[in-house]
Amino acid sequence: MDWWLACFFLGAIFSLFSPIVPDIFVLFSLIFISITFFYYSSRINPSFKPFRLSSGLLFGASWMLFHAVNFQQLWQKNNLDALALSSTTQWVQGDILTLHSPLRELPDPSSKKLSPENRIRFNINVTHINNNQLTNALKLRLSWNNATLSLQQGQIVSLQVKFKPAHGLANLGSFSYQTWLNSKQISATGYVVNNKDNRVLIDEVSVRQQSFSSYQQLLPKHDLSPLLLALGFGSRTELSQALWQVLQATGTGHLIAISGLHIGLVATGIFFLFMFLMKNLPLRFFVNSHKIQRINSRYLAIALSMVAALSYGYLAGFSLPTVRALVMLSLYWCSRLLGIKVSIKRWLLLTLFMITLTTPFSLFTASFWLSVYAVIIIFITLWRFKSLLSSGNKLWLFIKGLVVIQLSLTLFLMPISAIFFQQISLVALLANIIAVPWMSVIVIPLCLLSVLVMLISPELSQVVIFICLESIMLLWHYLTYLSNVSWAIIRLSSFDVSLIVLFGILSVFLIFFQATIKLPSKAMSITLMCAIFFLLMLKVSDKSDDGLNNWQLVVFDVGQGLSILVKRDDNAILYDTGAAYKSGFNMVDAVILPYLQYSGITQLDKVIISHSDNDHAGGLAILKQSIAIKELIYNVDSESGNAHKNSHCIQGREFYWQKVKFEFLWPDSLVGDNNDDSCVLLISDKNNRVLLTGDISRKVERKLVEQYPQLQAEVLVVPHHGSKTSSSDAFISHVNPKLAIVSAGYLNRWRMPVTEVVERYQSNNIEMLNSATSGQIVLDLSEKGITQYTYHEDLWPFWFANSL
Repeated sequence: MDWWLACFFLGAIFSLFSPIVPDIFVLFSLIFISITFFYYSSRINPSFKPFRLSSGLLFGASWMLFHAVNFQQLWQKNNLDALALSSTTQWVQGDILTLHSPLRELPDPSSKKLSPENRIRFNINVTHINNNQLTNALKLRLSWNNATLSLQQGQIVSLQVKFKPAHGLANLGSFSYQTWLNSKQISATGYVVNNKDNRVLIDEVSVRQQSFSSYQQLLPKHDLSPLLLALGFGSRTELSQALWQVLQATGTGHLIAISGLHIGLVATGIFFLFMFLMKNLPLRFFVNSHKIQRINSRYLAIALSMVAALSYGYLAGFSLPTVRALVMLSLYWCSRLLGIKVSIKRWLLLTLFMITLTTPFSLFTASFWLSVYAVIIIFITLWRFKSLLSSGNKLWLFIKGLVVIQLSLTLFLMPISAIFFQQISLVALLANIIAVPWMSVIVIPLCLLSVLVMLISPELSQVVIFICLESIMLLWHYLTYLSNVSWAIIRLSSFDVSLIVLFGILSVFLIFFQATIKLPSKAMSITLMCAIFFLLMLKVSDKSDDGLNNWQLVVFDVGQGLSILVKRDDNAILYDTGAAYKSGFNMVDAVILPYLQYSGITQLDKVIISHSDNDHAGGLAILKQSIAIKELIYNVDSESGNAHKNSHCIQGREFYWQKVKFEFLWPDSLVGDNNDDSCVLLISDKNNRVLLTGDISRKVERKLVEQYPQLQAEVLVVPHHGSKTSSSDAFISHVNPKLAIVSAGYLNRWRMPVTEVVERYQSNNIEMLNSATSGQIVLDLSEKGITQYTYHEDLWPFWFANSL
């Protein structure tokens, strides 16, 4: 059974590597084959294990992909055209799923004045669109600027919204918003349109929302108060950036995410408290005490333990980490109630099996792998160091157990943290060895006690809240000190991540399984050194000059904007920065800096800004604060930063960089305010030419054709995102590119690239790539020609990271 469960889980994992979700016919065929294999191995030839294990693999893969198909076909099941609906505003009706703080002041619906406090973001379970009831509800994630209703979880509302199918920016090294949306099974994202007819239809607020609102009113105005909302209700939206920075730098973010630690504390606390009371209270004073005595007290303790854990899970919104913890707890208590002896290995496999059955999409979240890996590491550590952790008095055993387990977790969770977050915390051990027991023994119990006492006496709850905040403050001073250490966080490139993962894998075998597999430590050490040497040689070979003069052009997926990186080895030039928005979101932090870190680039040789529009230059100020820039080329006056020098883009100027030639073809005067002032740049080597055009119109295109009769390029970045004002027939024919690249936002309001422009390129037999659908585009240019890669087809071609 253990091997079948393991194969089921592995099948679910292997299904994630499929680039597409297969047709339903293929999935039914897989299930039929798996049933056949299982029947054959069970009834006809029980000794033939390969068929039984294969059935587990196929069942696991089919289960995951069936959920993907079901999610993918939600629009079709409701007979809806998602693309057509996205073109205009729609009226939706549904229930609010997200906890919210009550708005302090509701503005006039007709007012256009934006209030930051009235900007909310929420999930809604949509049951009606334009008064038509849906067969299957759709989950939407919406934002609302200048909200005129105080939305609360449980309310049923009617709102005018503008939405489009779920989509996220797709770039290497960046957070995959698309994967996150898929894991939450969110079908569309958008915003609420302010309308006087937006209203609450049924104002029935959930018990969780009522408790949250009541508790929030009791909290003092304190910088650490949001931590209590996170610990008590799983709401982390109130956490400030400063709080997040401390948690991330110290590797203690897991302590405020309600998961196994928190659920386990509640369950064990209630269990042992009840057993203590049953043992020490004089039951003869209770009515019907003889009936109580007939019942096995452990059964009652387990029942109360599960009720308490489920109640806490409800307050936490049954988030994925909470559900995982509840599944593990339920399996454990069930085995105790039924008197079934279950090994730790089978318990873990059953847990993974149940999690895959109940929440299959959790398998492509970082929290799933961190929690599962952490549990495995804890049990392996207890097994490997059993003799060390079984001698001494209770206090000494506790200290040894805490140090050994935290050391193991810190060391062996590094590879997983490196893969998902591209950084590791060097102070995590120092932080967690104090924070885990402090939070477990003092802070979490006090926080939950304050929530419980609130039902009896709000005044007493405030006293407990005060004590809890004081205890957090003591810990927070220590964590803040650690987070301010200059070496607290190490940010990693993709090569660094590979080294850490390799080192982690070999270390696990060396420390935990060396005795089992009976390999001498010398052999393991040599294997480790050889593997690291092999990776280092690969890194050196990538940087070596192979005579082909390889260089790369990276077109980032920055939505409706432009940002392009010209790269050779660890050297780079950036053309435009993408946009920055009033909300604080910007493409430099979201896309460019993560990719530079991923590529191991620590400075930019040059930054060229085409013109001053926000979608091209909006992130410049943030970029200058974040990374060293040797030279800024910009036709608008800009303050120097990071000691870089300033120069201008002017027709006739050229320079060589890494054996690649850069020629400025436009503008002919030092201006950079308008689209037609865009810096037009021709990048070339002996064999390849790339033309970057900014937002020029037909007027400038005509001048370029006249002034540069020999102007041609294999690659053309389409002017003005494919606007109808650009890409004239004469310009396209003159440049005669083989590949045209459009940088545009997904289903943007201007519908760029417009149909007539696309048809012009198609009529000239020119291949066109659009970052909105392809994601990040990478071109390798060498003497052999140009090789193209796109995020969705080549760089990260997995169904869970793409639009379903």
